[in-house]
Amino acid sequence: MIPRPSFLPLLLIALFMGGCVPMSQFTEVRDDRDGLDRDVATLTEQVQALRLAVSEKDGLAREDARRLDALRADTADRGSRLRTCEMRNGELEKLNDLLTAELDQNRSASGAEQSALLEELQRIRADLQFQQDSLLALDRDLRAREAKVAELSRMLEAQRAAGAALKERLSNALFAFRNKGLEVEERDGKVYVRLASKLLFASGSTAIDPEGRRALSDLAQAIQDEEGFEVVVEGHTDDVAFSSSTSPRNNWELSVLRATAVVEVLTASSSLQPEVLTAAGRSEYHPRDPQDRNRNRRIEVVLSPKLGGLYDLLEE
Repeated sequence: MIPRPSFLPLLLIALFMGGCVPMSQFTEVRDDRDGLDRDVATLTEQVQALRLAVSEKDGLAREDARRLDALRADTADRGSRLRTCEMRNGELEKLNDLLTAELDQNRSASGAEQSALLEELQRIRADLQFQQDSLLALDRDLRAREAKVAELSRMLEAQRAAGAALKERLSNALFAFRNKGLEVEERDGKVYVRLASKLLFASGSTAIDPEGRRALSDLAQAIQDEEGFEVVVEGHTDDVAFSSSTSPRNNWELSVLRATAVVEVLTASSSLQPEVLTAAGRSEYHPRDPQDRNRNRRIEVVLSPKLGGLYDLLEE
């Protein structure tokens, strides 16, 4: 990408060649440039904060999967212990029957022998009661854990099904743009809507073309009633580096400003609330195909299921 020249030196040359220019005009141009620089600095700080928030959410999702695997492993372990207790309980019941029979056979034995047998029988019965109580407690705990695992599995399956259904609805709603650089994909419960930069922007621009606005408007109308998802708009560029004194100054700013422009069109074209939207710039660092720069220049609208219910269940 060719670096974008600064317009201020050209403007000054033109003004001086055309004659004297009032200092107020020069000051106004300079103040406008400074204001743009401050806006870009603010946007860059916001992007860093958003990237951190997205990273934290990804970390929480991985932690949830790890905790679910641990819960399943613990449930399997408790099931094994339950079966061991059942075997021990059966052995104690057999021993109790044997001692009772032996006691009946030795009614005529000496008082000391009968007393010893009675003590042993009482000990065995106490042990048997303890094992039965432990068995009941383990059984209750195992049932509760199995119910929790079943509920977690049901919720995850419901989210996967919702993601697949949403992907199908979006594919149908955006069918007219399918051959113009728009793709819809469902992966790991998330729905990805990818829009090639050529569908939305001119080269190096952050202004959205009319056809791109129509595609984004159709997308916004299709997802505005989806309450179970959060929406992240990610800007991606190719790896052709550039540096400019005007905005956008580099690939980072270009990706951020394009994502922000898409968010503005989505909210203006529908009833989507700003609190469910996030704009993020990823520059050239997440390419789809290192060998194809056209595929890497894109906007990705990622619809992620809200995981509040899963977090609550894991905390119980």
